[in-house]
Formats: sequence, C-alpha cells, structure tokens
Amino acid sequence: MKPIRAWAAEAAHQALKRFDFDPGPLLPTDVEIAVEYCGLCHSDLSVVRDEWGVSSFPLVPGHEAIGRIVALGDQALGLKLGQRVGLGWTAASCMHCRLCLGGDQHLCGQALPTMLGGHHGAFADRVRGHWAWAIPLPEGLDPASAGPLLCGGVTVFSPRHTFGIRPADRVGVVGIGG
Repeated sequence: MKPIRAWAAEAAHQALKRFDFDPGPLLPTDVEIAVEYCGLCHSDLSVVRDEWGVSSFPLVPGHEAIGRIVALGDQALGLKLGQRVGLGWTAASCMHCRLCLGGDQHLCGQALPTMLGGHHGAFADRVRGHWAWAIPLPEGLDPASAGPLLCGGVTVFSPRHTFGIRPADRVGVVGIGG
C-alpha cells in the first residue's frame, strides 16, 4: 500500500500540518475508503486541543467521512469496490460482545474511534474502518453535505426514531451534537 496523505496536529493546540503515514497491511475485516468529503465537527477541535485528555499525537482528525471503497479485506462483507460509504465516529468494535450482537455496537467497550486510540481520522486522502462501520450511502445523496449526518445528524435522528416521533409531532432540539 502507498502512504496515506493526511493533515495532523503534532501536539495539543497545534495547527494541522501535512503528515504522511504507512497504514500497514489492510486487516481482513477492514475497508479502505478514498475520502471525497469530510465534515468538520467541534469534536475534531476538542481532540486536536486534547480537551478530553484522550488524544495521542500525531493526531489526524476527521470522523464525518464520505468516500468510495478502494480496498476490501477478504472478510469484509456486503460491500464492494467503488461503493460510496460514510464512516462516522466509530471505526471498529469487537463484533462479538453482548452489546455488538444486540445492535448497540456504539456502546462496545472495545469500540475504536475513527480519530483516537492510535487510529488516524479522515482529514486524509484515505481512511480505514471495519466493514460493519462503513455505512452504504444512496447514490442520490449529496456527498458534499452528507458527512454531518454521521455525527450531529444521527444524534438528532436516533432519539426521534427510538421514541417513535412522527412527522406531525412537535419536538424541541436543544443543541445538536454529541
């Protein structure tokens, strides 16, 4: 594999600089996505500033990635080369714990954030994630505006779906985001 070209902070509160890295071999369950668009979220700023005390540097932010699959591990299921997908906050989870098997993969204790834990995010020409976290997107969806749906958008959609809010119901949304 050729190096991934990215933008990274070398330390907390530092400006992003060009950063190339060797991603190593593609894991059997992973996909590699050529990033077309990546949203900018306040969480990206928080991790670059290490406001949560969990950042490791160099840090490539970006967790609202939209792009096309350019490589598939031999155990990646249900996806194909060239398919447009989105990769949000989480890039991988264990896929075998009670939470993962029960549909609550986002709560997995072994979940790997897309831009933390030594995993580089999507302010890059390519990003990787477990196949189950690469969300297929409809071809008609505007890729330039789809990134925020993977973060702030889902935090508004999820409770509406969970609690059965119908189109004619009235709700109040106070703030948007995690």
